[in-house]
Amino acid sequence: MNPTLKMRYDHEDDVLMIWFAQGKKVDHAEQTGQSILHMTENGEPVLLEILKAREFVPELVRTVMAVPAVSAQV
Repeated sequence: MNPTLKMRYDHEDDVLMIWFAQGKKVDHAEQTGQSILHMTENGEPVLLEILKAREFVPELVRTVMAVPAVSAQV
């Protein structure tokens, strides 16, 4: 498994693409709201497309910033 993420933003289509696995064959995709997850035959995520990314990313940041920080205990 390749731990390196690859990201690309398509300005024209307003889509943020995040690859989780390079070189894996996509078998199917599932859309939920404004996101499409492409997966292998075994259900391993390969690519996540976030549609209307200009709306999604700022909202994600606002949501994350509103959540209080939690200390990790080992």
